[in-house]
Amino acid sequence: MRTRTRARTRRRGSAVDLLLGVLLIGALGLGAVLLAPPFEQYVVARQRVALLEQQALALDAENQRLERRVVDLDDDVTIELLARSQQGLVRPGEVPYVLIAPEVDVPRIRDAPQQATSEDDLLDRLLAWLRARVG
Repeated sequence: MRTRTRARTRRRGSAVDLLLGVLLIGALGLGAVLLAPPFEQYVVARQRVALLEQQALALDAENQRLERRVVDLDDDVTIELLARSQQGLVRPGEVPYVLIAPEVDVPRIRDAPQQATSEDDLLDRLLAWLRARVG
């Protein structure tokens, strides 16, 4: 009788263990399904943050360059050099002159004489051969 009771207990225990295992696997699957979209959003957000950080670094570098440019443009010598080179500034008493590149005679391209193509040459040879055979 004891052996029968033990066998029943083992069967019941293994059935309960199987049921608990199936429930645990089901809960894990449900958790994975429910947590997948938020995890994907998290990954996308992290990528966007990395991209924005790179853009911020590039903008900081550009701002520093522009700030140096502002400091340079506060200098009178820089302003005068830019005015002379870009606007043609001439001070009173200076003689303005402009250098113009000399015109170079450009050789004209003539039409090349037409050369017989290999197809025309082949046709002429074929006709000459036929004429020699026929008459």
